[in-house]
Amino acid sequence: MAESDQLAERFRANHALLVVARDRLQSAVDAETATDADKKRLATIEELLTPVTVSELDADGNVIEVQRPRQFYSVDPDGQGRAVEVLGDLQQAQNVAVLVPGMGNSLDTFSGQSDRGDLIKQEAGPGTAVVVWLENDSPQGLVEAASKDAAIEGGPRLAGFLNELDELKSEDAEVTLVAHSYGTDVAAQAVMAGARPKRLVMTGSPGIAKYVDEAADFVQPPTRLYTERAPGDYVSYSEWHGPDPATFPDAIRMATADPRGGDDPVSVHWHNEYYRPNSEALRNIGRVVRGDLGHITTTNTSRATETKLFLGTSWGGALNGVAGAASRVYDGIVGLTKPSKQSAGSAAGQTAAHRTNSAARGSGGRQR
Repeated sequence: MAESDQLAERFRANHALLVVARDRLQSAVDAETATDADKKRLATIEELLTPVTVSELDADGNVIEVQRPRQFYSVDPDGQGRAVEVLGDLQQAQNVAVLVPGMGNSLDTFSGQSDRGDLIKQEAGPGTAVVVWLENDSPQGLVEAASKDAAIEGGPRLAGFLNELDELKSEDAEVTLVAHSYGTDVAAQAVMAGARPKRLVMTGSPGIAKYVDEAADFVQPPTRLYTERAPGDYVSYSEWHGPDPATFPDAIRMATADPRGGDDPVSVHWHNEYYRPNSEALRNIGRVVRGDLGHITTTNTSRATETKLFLGTSWGGALNGVAGAASRVYDGIVGLTKPSKQSAGSAAGQTAAHRTNSAARGSGGRQR
């Protein structure tokens, strides 16, 4: 079976899986045995099964609007839920972005992440496909997000998907991994597990690890790191998991406000506004995805400048100090092992070698 036929069959199979889950939950509702969680999940699945309108070319080359089912590469409708959705024509796209969400996500919040993926797709422009990747158990609160366990579990899973993506996309299509908040930890673990996207974008990161204070500590060629930190982003200021990637000397820190001004600028502040339409933050992400690197705008503002109050005081610096102390106490309580900075540079290579050796011992095939 051709690769395109396999991908289409996979979309159909996951659509059918959602239909089965919908019918099961609807039966429970009809029998009045459904819980509130069941009813919420039923509404979620009905939304995921709602067709989307896309533009296509007809036989005469005219642009027409058609409806088609959403394209799920994988989906798990049970429990917290997982999903991987493809937006656009993955096999024809010249630029592919993979979006990795942060904490607090589940199947019930997935459509919001899909909307964010669509904004990236529109901003990057024609020839772009976006994959919204939520195939890990996202931390559901601050206590869970304080731990790196979910990232350590999800990172290799993301790396495996990116390896599969190499066989699904056009051979010359370039892949950009776009990660937000806790998703930046998952993306970092994927890179250290051997994933090699062309470009890596991190927005609002809480840090990668205590020993990682430059891109070279965890990013291997040909991957290049691009970062964004908006004014007032308390998650980035906390540096809970390690130094803020926006401060790395060998990363490209992109502006979240147009330094040239504009007729109708869209401000981006705090932690969840990086993907606002018409914002410089989203424009820069689109530029990275489509490889328009010469038009990226950059910034080097400090925490103090971004959170200046009066008489030179800054709440950003104070937050950083308090969060740093709390993080050290947390690390001591859970007894986390901290690898040395010297070991960081070789971590990705060691992991990749282990994966290669494991593959050599296996059958050489790949389950899909």
